[in-house]
Amino acid sequence: MVDVTLYFNSLSFQEKLVFFILLFQLLCLVFLAFNGIMLKKLLNRYRNLLSGNGPHNLEDLLLDLGERLKRVEAELKTVEERIGKMEDEAINYLQRWALHRYQAFANTGGDQSFSFVLLDKKGDGILVSSIYGRDESRTYAKSIKGGKANYPLSDEEHEVLASAIQKK
Repeated sequence: MVDVTLYFNSLSFQEKLVFFILLFQLLCLVFLAFNGIMLKKLLNRYRNLLSGNGPHNLEDLLLDLGERLKRVEAELKTVEERIGKMEDEAINYLQRWALHRYQAFANTGGDQSFSFVLLDKKGDGILVSSIYGRDESRTYAKSIKGGKANYPLSDEEHEVLASAIQKK
């Protein structure tokens, strides 16, 4: 060891500089060899991943997933269009109703008279009232437009109409 130190001390500045440059190059060469080995392993893993050991490789799986995603997006668009049409149609469906039974005349027993209303989302529909009496019964139908009747309403009919309109 003493001989190496004596030899190193006897070298000129340029020779020492060349020695350090050679040592640096040797370290870079080792580093490059290590990186080459790691890169080769990585490339082998990448090739195995793409070629696959099973029935499908990664590339085929990704292409298949892309095609399936396109089909799902097309189906989703169709479903959204159908739902939009159904929502537009649903405005006209009868969806609010109310029933009120009452005693129309003091001399009759039980709540045999009733008012029944059916409305769509816009408040259009029909109000049916049946007035029960001892000698006769009468049934009336009145059209409703925008939550308002085209004919005068009794207190019970106003009550049942208001009840149906309040239902959401």
